[in-house]
Amino acid sequence: MTLSSKLQRKKFDQVYDDLVIDAGFCEFPDYYGVARERYWRSLELLVKMGLSETDKVVEFGGGQMAIILSKLFGMDCTVADINDSFRGPVDQAGLPFVVGNIANDPPIENSPTKYDMVILLEVIEHIPEPPYVTMRKLKSILSAKGGLFMTTPNLFRLRNTARMILGRDFLGRFMQAEPGVGLGHQMEYSLEHMSWQINNAGFEIDSICHDQLGVVGHSTSARIARALLSPLQLRDVWKEELVAMARLPG
Repeated sequence: MTLSSKLQRKKFDQVYDDLVIDAGFCEFPDYYGVARERYWRSLELLVKMGLSETDKVVEFGGGQMAIILSKLFGMDCTVADINDSFRGPVDQAGLPFVVGNIANDPPIENSPTKYDMVILLEVIEHIPEPPYVTMRKLKSILSAKGGLFMTTPNLFRLRNTARMILGRDFLGRFMQAEPGVGLGHQMEYSLEHMSWQINNAGFEIDSICHDQLGVVGHSTSARIARALLSPLQLRDVWKEELVAMARLPG
């Protein structure tokens, strides 16, 4: 399973244009146009870190990567989100949708399927509990060879460092989930901190790294600032994202 050809990039762009951009996902206008390279780079790392075409995949939140994997590789992918109001783009793409919440135990009630891979793209930072507690709950829906692929903002990214120097908050209010109330970033994690969380959840880390993930910023000012500061991101600890692949022991 590779992403080595220009044809695969062309197919990715077509799927992204047809089924992600303007599909009705819950973000502000232009979000997915700006985020295209983040999804492509996340896909590159997911494949590089060991995803198999025969894996049964469930993605919590959104479902953009599940749609991409299904259309590019014909994979068996399911999308889980907190209620049925988020299923429209998933139905349009022809993928199975289930109601699920990684903060619940179990994350999917009465799941008839054991999945080989759980995908969490920019999700864990929104959950108001220690990640190792959340990750332990995922074991109930994983197969014996089950794995977890995750991207999440890096605590020490330059955006956060600058805001701390200026005395500005960069996290949302730490609060319990309430119906109809969106949760911002409850916490962001360093590589060492997230490694500890994954290990204490009972997973073995295949790979964890810093990566820029093609992030350029969603506003003009953010894009200018990132361009000016990009030389600093040669130092891994200041890059935007953490990317991790972990598996159940054995």
